[in-house]
Amino acid sequence: MRRLLPALLLAITACSNAVPEAEPFLGVWASQGWGIILHVHEGDADIYEISATHCLLASSSSARNIDDFVAIDGRRLVLTDGGRVVYFEPLTDLPAECSATLDASPPAVVDAVVAAVEEHFHPGVDPGWAGRVAALSPPAAGDEAALLAAITELLAPLGDPEIALQAGTEPIWAPSPGGAGAALAAALIDGTLLPGATIAGGNGIVALDLGGGMQYLGLLRLGGFADSSDGSQRVIAAALDQSLRQASGLVLDLRAATTGADTEALLVATRFVSQRTVVATIEARVDDGGGRIHAGDAVVNPMPTGAFSGRVVVLVGPGTAGPAELLALAMASLPNVTILGEPTAGSPRSPLVRTLPNGWVLGIPNTEVTVAGVPRVGNPLLPAVTAVLTGGDVAGGRDPGLEAARLLLGS
Repeated sequence: MRRLLPALLLAITACSNAVPEAEPFLGVWASQGWGIILHVHEGDADIYEISATHCLLASSSSARNIDDFVAIDGRRLVLTDGGRVVYFEPLTDLPAECSATLDASPPAVVDAVVAAVEEHFHPGVDPGWAGRVAALSPPAAGDEAALLAAITELLAPLGDPEIALQAGTEPIWAPSPGGAGAALAAALIDGTLLPGATIAGGNGIVALDLGGGMQYLGLLRLGGFADSSDGSQRVIAAALDQSLRQASGLVLDLRAATTGADTEALLVATRFVSQRTVVATIEARVDDGGGRIHAGDAVVNPMPTGAFSGRVVVLVGPGTAGPAELLALAMASLPNVTILGEPTAGSPRSPLVRTLPNGWVLGIPNTEVTVAGVPRVGNPLLPAVTAVLTGGDVAGGRDPGLEAARLLLGS
């Protein structure tokens, strides 16, 4: 799986050398929400992550072509990229803590985690949070396993599957969304549940011709299908088009897709919409917890070749979260689409990425996603047809959801 990266920062750090276009943006800018400081100076753009406990230089590069992504709106600077919008206000100087020596000790790392959650996590901490923070005793320096265990014990009760922690070379940790999604993913990859299926996209895409014009496309995540974002989009587009080419009906399985990128999710949806569609409005939590600020829209544009005209069954469950859940929400209101399975996770957003003082990477979901006037964080998408999948089903080679989907498509 790809390292968690904040896409909104990549827009700037992709720039190369030199500068006239940077002149209107010279100075220090603090984001509203997001915890970001942007310092544009002498043709360079430095990006800092800042919290109540520390300030960390996240990236530094040339500011060339910065005007492709940022603009001045009155006193504010506005960064726009891929539908995401971040507003910045001017500061007189770079905060002093951004020049201070970074403390990477276990207590400082724990403090940074606590600050990130308390400043950004939406909808806010659980009732037991303060007690867990007070009871946490950071381990001695050098005991990374104990530090990882302490942080995950702190975060797990928050219960949001889009929280994530990447500790060095360790696998990415996230709270389990429940259900049988992990068992399903393993059974699909090793071929025990769908023998003969094609596995592609770095074990992220599972495709099978079910016969009778029905195709199965299982997405085990929404992204990371290649070494680059562009490559990943090409892989999923090719897999999707291959499945749809001769299909009269499609089973789109999102039950094990907890991670990914909004870009890939919205790309999938382009094959099924007939007109430009604003799927959701995004708002980011502001640092002081006093409200939210507009952060862009999730928009799907139709394909020039038109929308797929066949019937579609989208399989969902507790493991459907993040961009996959956003995709399910985009599909739910379309004609000829049936949502089948179990309630989703109720977290249809990607996390804000924070770099901890020791180099670990923390993902904290900080946005509200509103679809058709309804806030969806903490509000799972309910299937039109219920089909529960258990670990016992998977172990026994059974898939009630897929069986129900085939019956629907064949009726």
